Amino acid sequence: MTSPRTVGGNLPRLTSLRFFAAALILVFHARLIHIVPGGRLFDLAHMGVAFFFVLSGFVLTWASPGERVEPRRFWVNRFARIYPSHIVTLVVSLFIMPITYWWLIPLDAFLLQAWAPYERIAVSLNAVSWSLSAEAFFYFLAPWLITTLRRRPPRTLVVVAVTWLVITVALGRTVTLMGYAEWPYFMPLARSSEFVIGVVLAELFRRGHLRNHVPPVQVCVLACIASYALAMVVRNAGVTMKMAASFISLPAICALVVSSALADVRGRPGPLASPLLEHAGRVSFALYLVHYMVIAVTNDLMDTYLPGTELGIPLRLALLTAVCVVSWICAEALHRGVEIPAQRRIRSAYARRRARART
Repeated sequence: MTSPRTVGGNLPRLTSLRFFAAALILVFHARLIHIVPGGRLFDLAHMGVAFFFVLSGFVLTWASPGERVEPRRFWVNRFARIYPSHIVTLVVSLFIMPITYWWLIPLDAFLLQAWAPYERIAVSLNAVSWSLSAEAFFYFLAPWLITTLRRRPPRTLVVVAVTWLVITVALGRTVTLMGYAEWPYFMPLARSSEFVIGVVLAELFRRGHLRNHVPPVQVCVLACIASYALAMVVRNAGVTMKMAASFISLPAICALVVSSALADVRGRPGPLASPLLEHAGRVSFALYLVHYMVIAVTNDLMDTYLPGTELGIPLRLALLTAVCVVSWICAEALHRGVEIPAQRRIRSAYARRRARART
């Protein structure tokens, strides 16, 4: 039996689940170069991004103590968490990915690419960094959003979440009718409802309102699988909008996040609470950043050494295994060599600056 967690404490199951979401997205991209057996089954695996957005809102709210979130400290911590690794992988991508326009580099460097209404811009260079562009917008809003919602009654929190979701769905539909069918999936404003829902869930959870209304983690996992299957049925029926799949799975994703947090708070044992999976979850951000470039290099090597070759299942599995292993090695290097030391140095420098300001 692990020890119970207090409000704001570590939630190992949620950290572990980050790894599975990142792995799902890796497979989603690997299927594009036809190395995933039964790859059509993973056509909607991009829903792992929706899980990341909900989880981000939940964890940041859970980890923010007190009645007020101090914006500058919050932004410094978020900057230290994502930006150094983003810049390193962006530089690496310049040597790997084709550059159509040089002005895309500053757009990506300042995490503005997801505000462009075209997919070819949003996923330029290191394609997966479009989600960091959305997260940067969420982080900008978060201090005020969390502080404001922390002072509101539970009913108001629910109204805010539902209203925000309706508005963003309407926004996405409007943008689609204007001729920008790709944009709602990438647009930070349209995707912000998932983050806001995560914030509201965490705030309700902090107050104890959800702790008797969620099924066990295993049931929630099955619900996620069932919702994925339903999304596949809807897609095969002709609904091709990417956001439709995310909305179908959103209730199951929310239930899984809350159920996992509840199991951690109560100190329940389980495989998701294992140190190995928790470490994998910590490395998942680096894995997310590097895997697309590894897949791109693999595709180039296949074009060079296996042109026109019919890939059987054994060869596909071998290539997929190689992609996973190389991606993990690169992720560990990025995590240990950039992410951790950069966070320490930036946060330490900020703490010293605050100390000097006080004296």
